[in-house]
Amino acid sequence: MSLAKTVAHGPIMIQVSVIVPFYNSERYIQRCVEGLLQQSFPREAYELILIDNNSTDSSAETVRQYPGIRLLTEPKQGAYAARNRGLQEAKGEILAFIDADCVPAHDWLQNIMMAMEQPNLSIVLGQREYGGDSLVLSMFAAYEDEKHHYVFHSRKKELYYGHTNNMAVKKHLFDELGPFVERARGSDTVFVRQSVNKYSCEVVRYCPQIRVRHLEIETPKNLYQKFFIYGRSRRSHRLIVEQEPLSNKERLQVFRNVVRTRQYSWMESMMFILYLGIGLAYWNLGAISLAREEKDPVE
Repeated sequence: MSLAKTVAHGPIMIQVSVIVPFYNSERYIQRCVEGLLQQSFPREAYELILIDNNSTDSSAETVRQYPGIRLLTEPKQGAYAARNRGLQEAKGEILAFIDADCVPAHDWLQNIMMAMEQPNLSIVLGQREYGGDSLVLSMFAAYEDEKHHYVFHSRKKELYYGHTNNMAVKKHLFDELGPFVERARGSDTVFVRQSVNKYSCEVVRYCPQIRVRHLEIETPKNLYQKFFIYGRSRRSHRLIVEQEPLSNKERLQVFRNVVRTRQYSWMESMMFILYLGIGLAYWNLGAISLAREEKDPVE
């Protein structure tokens, strides 16, 4: 239902539910909440559902300071268990996911709702900017943006993935496919792949104008640590859903597109290759570390 139709028939009703799990997020959660409360989208048309996942710091107390936020608790540890708790309570036909260490752009919800007006579209993934502003992080942000464009225009479902720190889903899709698989990581990718397997790649779209800033990534070191975790995550859900990483040829194509559009110099391009190589090494190390744990489990 469009906003215009809702207003025409009376008071604005909740159209979108924003679901935010958190665990010991006191460093970031205030900026996340304030960013969500300052959206250009009408406040009466969206609800904020935050789920405390056994925090031991002041995160929940911070959330309680803001009236109008639905604060839930989920005793089962895990972000996807917490998100599923939010799904149970959500009233909106659009479900928007963001993490407590992210701050949405002022027009985040407005752009989500505009994208969701497409009848065949049920999942939108947005752009993730980094908390730091170094040259290295800006290069990685450009690469990630170009990679998203490449993957979600490829129509190769084996490449598709999800990221619930900036993702929105039409509620009917959860009604049909069920909630997230409650794993430590990667359940957003599992859900996206289930969706394209049942319908088609047309059900998912990358929309770079839907932006959040990932505050936790302040330095290249933070990002490389994330790559290690992502490598483990990809390895862990390989038995649930078939997924392929980009080939070296595809990575090179993405790299060339970034260099051309950003007009990097020869020296900057060489630096870029070095940074990407280090990132790929961390990703592979993460996958290898989990493979060794699977081979030699600790009793």
